[in-house]
Amino acid sequence: MSSIHKRIGAVLGSSALFVGVALTAGAGTAVADETGDLAPDSLSVSKSGIAGVTAKAWDGSLTLHLSSPQDGHNMGFVRWNADPQPAPDIPGDSLIAKDISPDGWAVEAELSTGRIASTRGHKAIYMKVVSGNLPEGNSYKMRGCVVKGSERKCTSWHTVRA
Repeated sequence: MSSIHKRIGAVLGSSALFVGVALTAGAGTAVADETGDLAPDSLSVSKSGIAGVTAKAWDGSLTLHLSSPQDGHNMGFVRWNADPQPAPDIPGDSLIAKDISPDGWAVEAELSTGRIASTRGHKAIYMKVVSGNLPEGNSYKMRGCVVKGSERKCTSWHTVRA
């Protein structure tokens, strides 16, 4: 295949990913506790698979989109990527954090194994991918957090599968 065809394919694949992320819907509010989980009205979270159609993909992947309740702006997303994705070339068993808002908050994705992907220390727009093989078929928990200095606000934990 020629170089131009590869480039067109990459652009179309990236565009499809962007549209899938933009089409997500549904929101819920987490409950407060003293361990850093979200207080009501402090952060809203919508869940969607990569295509924006289901909450969880068939392979155990999950995306949590983080929105500010103050003005509704999209802060970014966290994602568990169970299987490899060809565009933008993300490996399987990957934890992804993407900060898309220059609001001073960083985005972190946490996996129950202790794996963390963080955009801390980088200006938006920034994406961090942390990968490493995990036993196939095992279930884990993932949550998304927004952090600024020592302040940390996190979603509830959600089940994902390797």
